[in-house]
Amino acid sequence: MPSLINYLFPRNPSFTFEALRAIGYASFGAADVAEVLSICSRIPSGDESGWLQEWRKAADRAVTNAQNSLAKGNTSGARDAFLRASNYYRTAEFYRRENPFDDDVSKELAELSSAMFFAGAELMPWTLEKVNIPYQTTTLPGIFIRPKAKSSRPAATVIVNGGYDSTKEEVGLSCAASMLELGFNVLCFDGPGQGDALRQQKLVFRYDWEKVVTPVIDYVITHPDVDQSKIVLYGMSMGGYLVARAAAFEHRAAAIVLNDGVYDFGSAFRRESPALAKLLIRYGWDTTVNRFLELKMRWNTGIKWAVLNGKWVFGVSSGVDMMRKTDEYTLEGIVENIKTPVLVLDAPDDHFLAGQPEELYKRLKCEKTFVQLTREEGASLHCHCGSFARLSQVICDYLMERLFQS
Repeated sequence: MPSLINYLFPRNPSFTFEALRAIGYASFGAADVAEVLSICSRIPSGDESGWLQEWRKAADRAVTNAQNSLAKGNTSGARDAFLRASNYYRTAEFYRRENPFDDDVSKELAELSSAMFFAGAELMPWTLEKVNIPYQTTTLPGIFIRPKAKSSRPAATVIVNGGYDSTKEEVGLSCAASMLELGFNVLCFDGPGQGDALRQQKLVFRYDWEKVVTPVIDYVITHPDVDQSKIVLYGMSMGGYLVARAAAFEHRAAAIVLNDGVYDFGSAFRRESPALAKLLIRYGWDTTVNRFLELKMRWNTGIKWAVLNGKWVFGVSSGVDMMRKTDEYTLEGIVENIKTPVLVLDAPDDHFLAGQPEELYKRLKCEKTFVQLTREEGASLHCHCGSFARLSQVICDYLMERLFQS
């Protein structure tokens, strides 16, 4: 059975993956499958301008439809249309990475994606609160979501930590609904290098993520609706490294979920020639490596995006500097310090971090569970994009058993 990564755009895995990522939110009302297929049918492979134009047109149309429904009192229709708009604006903006801080189009699309999420959230059957989490001399933006019917007792709470290009709105969309239906609270936040913390405060990634997660947990345990004995840390994509790193130092969580597990995040940037890349960088052949990356970027959409995004989120000026930064993002020498029970998820066709979940699972010394989702389920791509209903089922099964039946 062939991998889905070559399905929609056979010569452009990056376009295919991002389209499937957008489709996946159909499980939560934030996409229509046929609409996404129609959008993709009008985009030439590798045409980033066409990509932005078609996704933006779909988002604008969804906003108009949402406003029409709202005027007629159709709040559920308006909610889903606002969420589609949020998802489509985010997808439209995805490849705008030349200089996002000074790119008015990138800023506008990111702001529209966030605004449409909150417009839809106002119509959801949940209570949603924008929060500011104390962090060093500033704060991190977050969203605290709980069931609307307030419980008489504090509830289990899932802290959702995104990854290399996540926003708090997207990660909330990807998992909050299923968890809220089971009575969990959900806290989504933008850490350094992510979402509004990056765009508005220019906070860039840091490898020692415990310095981020510990203040987040400090904040969460003060909330009256939170059961301090049932806190879950959930890391998505690069968040699989970030949360695992934090868990080596921060032990107050009752469970860890890694979607997917990551032992060495820098491996994603050394896949094609790991030994050569390390050798050239170690001996200062920066110009050679940068020229090689620039050549690859001309012909490969995914590599171009990964390098440009990396320069932005790590706050560096060249591809080789970005690769040096990612070398710091490893669990070598500290993985043994993780004490919390961990669910490690694996996607066998992951085109970013293949093999990393198995590597992490093998090295963990704590109580651990390994689940590999499959091609047959349509869930074998990075973070199981396109199969979020099955993903949520697996995660919630684990959490219900771990927190309430042990």
